[in-house]
Formats: sequence, structure tokens, C-alpha cells
Amino acid sequence: MIPNKIELTNFLPYKKTQILDFTGIHVACLVGDNGSGKSSLLEGMVWALWGNARDGKRSDDELIHYGETEMKVLLEFEISDQIYKIIRQRKIGKRSQLILALHIYDYSTESWRDLSEAGVKQTQKKIDNLLRIDYDTFMNSAFIAQGRADEFTVKSPANRKSVLSRILRLEQWDLYEEQARKFNSELKQNLSLLDRDIESYDKQLDDRATVDKELERATSKLDIIEKKLQLAEKAMGDVESSRQQLIHLNSTITDSTSRINQSEKELQDIEDDLKTSHSDIDQKKLVKQQHDIQVELEGLQYLEKQIDDSSMRKEEKSKLSSRLKGENEIIKRDADALNDRINALGSEPNCPTCGQPLEEDAASHLSDEVEKKRGHYADNRDKYRKIDSDVAIIDDELLILQKHLKKRNDLENRFNEINLEIKNVAVMLENRASLEKRKSRWKENLAKENERLQSLYDEQKHCKRVIQESEEKQQNLDELRVEQRVWMEHVGRARQKIISLKDINERRKLSIVEREDIADKISIYNELVEAFGKKGVPAMIIEAAVPELENSANELLTRITYGKMNVRFDTQRMTKSGDVKETLDIKIADDLGTRNYEMYSGGESFRVNFAIRIALSKLLARRAGAQLQTIVIDEGFGTQDALGRQKLVEAIHSIQDDFERVLVITHIEELKDIFPDRINISKTIDGSTISVV
Repeated sequence: MIPNKIELTNFLPYKKTQILDFTGIHVACLVGDNGSGKSSLLEGMVWALWGNARDGKRSDDELIHYGETEMKVLLEFEISDQIYKIIRQRKIGKRSQLILALHIYDYSTESWRDLSEAGVKQTQKKIDNLLRIDYDTFMNSAFIAQGRADEFTVKSPANRKSVLSRILRLEQWDLYEEQARKFNSELKQNLSLLDRDIESYDKQLDDRATVDKELERATSKLDIIEKKLQLAEKAMGDVESSRQQLIHLNSTITDSTSRINQSEKELQDIEDDLKTSHSDIDQKKLVKQQHDIQVELEGLQYLEKQIDDSSMRKEEKSKLSSRLKGENEIIKRDADALNDRINALGSEPNCPTCGQPLEEDAASHLSDEVEKKRGHYADNRDKYRKIDSDVAIIDDELLILQKHLKKRNDLENRFNEINLEIKNVAVMLENRASLEKRKSRWKENLAKENERLQSLYDEQKHCKRVIQESEEKQQNLDELRVEQRVWMEHVGRARQKIISLKDINERRKLSIVEREDIADKISIYNELVEAFGKKGVPAMIIEAAVPELENSANELLTRITYGKMNVRFDTQRMTKSGDVKETLDIKIADDLGTRNYEMYSGGESFRVNFAIRIALSKLLARRAGAQLQTIVIDEGFGTQDALGRQKLVEAIHSIQDDFERVLVITHIEELKDIFPDRINISKTIDGSTISVV
């Protein structure tokens, strides 16, 4: 993407429409006072392309010039010898709206042709596909924004690798892997179903010999039973009347037995009630138990007061401990800051701010301050440790007290139960006489019912003797009929099984063929999942790209640090368990050895970040397929000394042939005339203005 022209209307400091034509500009310096709108100019380009403010936090409405209700940015750019134009416009108020349009210049008609889609999201997707780079990737590589030069360096290894993956267009491999896993999962499910089917078929087919024997046995048994059944039906006479009488007697006996059982139960209940009324319940003993419980409940009230007192003491001590710990956090941060200053004084003979020689006793004075803070820190630590110990003792006391207090509910329930028992004793004494009368009546009724039952049994015996012979014959006939039905069912099931087993055998053959085909496909998709995964082809692509990124970064870093610093990218590391983990760690080395990125000063870290970001931009332009031919460098020179600034300028000139547009923002006077073109940004009462020198 090569910007040709940008128009800004009511965008941040730009009120009246300002036009900047990049035609003929290769390397340009954007200059102007702080707050004039240098960064806002490039922020407008980013907003036009992706609809995001440069810091990624501000909303569209916050970008509109103060007091206005509408803003617009027009960006004309070139990709692969084709010219495009994006118009992004935002209106606020009752009819607020966001307008996004994409146009392409038609050389044949010498006019613009609209490529916009129906909605903003669809048009933005078309722009993203055209640029082949998203906002985050651009901000982590080609746009070295003010205060965000370390955007890539400070990311976690996983996020760094994600950015590098997007630069190398590796997202497609995630889609391939996901699709392969999906197909593989579906195939495995189908394979599992087939295995269960085949296993079921095998178990059923193993029973074929048993089924044949079962059919032969069932057929033979059925023939024998049918012959016996014919003989039994001839010998059976009419005994229906005798049976009906016996049925009636059995029903009557059942009813009588039920009444007797009910009478016995009622009598037993009365006996139980009488036993209860005669039990040795001592009313005085219950009253004494109730009094003892009342005394114990009153004692528990004192425990509640003890718990409240202990809780208040614990709260006071906990607050004091928290305050002391908070003071120590502040003391530790202050001491760490003083140590950083001491280290800085040890490595720099001159003040990093004013450049004047430092006094000899400056470090000694700072060391005394650190020792005082350490003493204060130790005193606080001893105090809150003692307080925490007291709090632990109070917690133990509370635990014991609360354990005793838990008995209160049980005591209260028992108190109420005893009170109820005292009342019940009085009621039982009143009911005792009534129970004795009921017992006498039920005994008389039970004796009469037993006499009647004995009479029914005598009639039943007589009936059985009359129909005994016919009963035995009928029973034999019924049993034979039941057996006939059972064995007829056996024969039918056996014949059906034989038919079913033939069909199962054919289905088993088809399932085995299908299983072999699915197993071959699973093997192929397993290899594809591994190849498409992060440890497969994407890892190989990153491994191939990292040396190029590393060499490019070190080539710049060598020039701007006199060969004193170099950077190394590690794509793998060993875990504690001995496994290899994919990562993207940044190792920085200088004369003092390899150190963490946080240990370097502002100027050193900026040079490292600058080299890495330039290397990322060049990699994006050459290998990712993204149409990126522009790089933006917003400030960063203020952290460098004069020699460091000179080296950075030389580095920028050395990479200018890799990009069609190189835009540098600075407010340092001595750098304004170093670059071939200069874009002046001036702040006026009518908004910022743009001019090219």
C-alpha cells in the first residue's frame, strides 16, 4: 500500500479540509510543534483504512474536531499499479451514521468506479482482503507509533508468534487444521459405530449352531406336548359348578381373614397404648432435665459475648497488619526506584537528562536512603508478623467458642421436646381408662370372627373333596396349554433368528469393507492434522522466516550500536517436564552478556525495538503477500544522544530503497533538514494546516 493523497476534514486538529499529496515523495519528515497534529495526520490514514484510532482506544466520536458534528477522511493509495480511494465519514447527532466507500480508478474511462458493498462491515472486509494486512499487524510492524515502539517486544512470546504468523499469512493453516480435525473426528465416530456393529454381528453369528439346536429341540418338544394335550382334553369333564362354589368360598375366607387381621391389629394398638400409659415416665425427672438445659443455655449467652469481643480484637489487629503491609509495598517500590537510579549513576558518568557530570557522593546519598527504607521495612515486617500470629491465636479461640455455641440449637430443641413430653404424660393418664374399655370390646369381636372363620374352613374342605379329581385334571390341561403356547413361541423365535442371521452376515461383510476404507482415511487425516498444526508446516515456515528476521534486525542494530548489540529469536524452549514448547523469545546481548529486555535503558531499548520493527516491516513487504510498501516512524529520537540520532538517521536512509514511502515524525530542529522532503504542520485558530517544502 502506497499512499498518494489524503484529505482530512474536521478530523482531530484539522478543521478546514487539508490535502496532502504524497506524489514524488519518497522519504519525508513531518515537522511541527507539539500538539500541532503530526501524529494525527497519520492517525487519519489508519482510521481511513481500518476504522481504528491509532491508540486503538478512542471512539470515532472522540476524533471529531471540537464543536463539529461531522468528520471525513479521504485516502487515495496505490497497490500493484492500481489506484484505490477510501472515503470514511462519521456524523453524530440525531441522525448519526458511519459511511464507508471504496473506489477504484478505471484507466479506460478515466473515472472512479464504486466497489463498496451493501454495509460498512462488508466493505471493510473487502478493504482488508485488498490490503492483506489487519490493523494489529500493521501497528506491530510498519507503524512505529509514538510511545509504542516496543509494541512487538513487550508482547508475550505467544502473542509475538501470533503477530509473526499473521505477517506470514499462516491463518490459513489453522483453517486447514480445523477442517482436517473435523473430518477426522467424524471419521472416528463412524469407525467407532462400525466397530460396535461388527462386534455385535460377530456375537450374533457365533450363536448360529445354538439356534439350529434350539429349533430342533423346540419342534420335538412341541410335537410331544400337542399329543398329550389331545388326550387331556378328551378326559376332562364339566366341573364348572364346583369351581364357582370353591371360588366363592375362597373369597369369603379371604374377607373374613382380613377382618380378623384388622381386629388383631386394633387390639395390638390398644395394648401398645396401654403399655405406654403404664410406662415408668417420671414427670419430676422431666422437669429436672428441663431446668438443667435452661441453665446450660444461659451459660451459652456468655460464650456469644466472648465471640463478639474476640472478633473485634481480630478486626482491629487485621486492619493494623494490612496498613503495615501497605506501607511496606510503598517502601519497596521507592527502594527499587532508588536502586535503579544507583545503577544508572554507576553506568553513566553524566546526567542522562542534562548531560552535566554527576557529583561523586550522589550514589552514596541514594544508598543511605535505601538503607533507611530497608530498616523501616524490617520494623514493619516484624510488627505485622507478630500481629498475624496474634490473629491466628484469636482464630483458634473463636473456632473453639463457636464449636461450643453450636450445641444451642440441640439444647433448645430438647427443651421443647421435654415440655411436650410433660404435657403428653398428663393426657395419657386421662386416656388409660378409655383404652381398657376398648380392649374388652375388641376381644369379644375377635372371638366371634374366629368362630365364623372356622365354619368357612369346614365348608371349603368339603368342596375340595368333591372336585379334587376334576381339579387335578383341569390343572393338568391348563399346564399343557401353557406349555403348547410357550414352545410354539420358541419355534417361531428360532426360525426368525435363522433368517435374521443370514441378513446379519451380509451386513457384516459390507461393514468390514467400509471400515477398512474409513481407517485408511483416518490415517491420512492424522498426518494432515499434524502437518497443518502449529508444530507442522507453520512451524517450518516460521523457522525459515526467523533467520531472515534476525539477520535483518541485527544488520540495523549493528550499524546503530557500533556492533555492540545483537538480538536472537528462540522459537522453541524446554519445559520443566522435558518437553519442547513452541515460543518466540527475544534474547538481547551486548558487551555485558545476554540480559532481559527490561534491563536496558530507554535509548538502548528503543534501538532494539526500532531494528526489530524495521525487520518486521521488511519481512511483511517481501514475504507475507501483504501489499505493504510504506513505513511510518513517529518520534523515538528524543531518547537518543546526538550520535545515537545520527545512527538512526543512517539506518532510515539504509532501508529507504525497501519502501516506496518512508514517513518520519520529529520535533528536533537538527533533524528537520536531514531528510529530502519536509511536511510542515502548523497549528492555527482555524485548525491545523499542512504544507510541503
